[in-house]
Amino acid sequence: MALTIEREQRTTLGHRQNFVGRSASYGTVAWDYRGRTWVVERPEDGEPARRYSVKCLVCAKTLSYTVHSPAATRRRRAHRWIAALACLVAAFPLYGLIALDPGSVLVLSIGFGGGGLALATGGCLAVVAGGEAGLVGHGSAVPGYPKHKLFVSKAEGGR
Repeated sequence: MALTIEREQRTTLGHRQNFVGRSASYGTVAWDYRGRTWVVERPEDGEPARRYSVKCLVCAKTLSYTVHSPAATRRRRAHRWIAALACLVAAFPLYGLIALDPGSVLVLSIGFGGGGLALATGGCLAVVAGGEAGLVGHGSAVPGYPKHKLFVSKAEGGR
């Protein structure tokens, strides 16, 4: 389920506590984050993005983030979904090349290599599109477990 983007968004800047993921259950690992929470006020629709500087409570490093308006965030999310869909659709004709001449090494290489690359790229873009929150900087838009990560949730009233 995609995150609802609101004008005031409660955000937590988390600092990763463990260097290696701890075992949570069979075949899975967990990462622990600790940090501070604040309310980010997004710019009005049509206004340029704002820059925020936040100091990490754990390592005392000052990190800067760009905050986009709700409309700009929805556009960024839509562009990523369109790109993901285009990559996934492009995989079908690439795999279809194999039916033309299954004995040719070149055709097999283009079909499997190109189709696999298109599927992998489309899948990665879909993951990024689903996590798009309109807060950009220090690895916040990249899936994975970076040293600093932004966690966005619904704001509870005021600051």
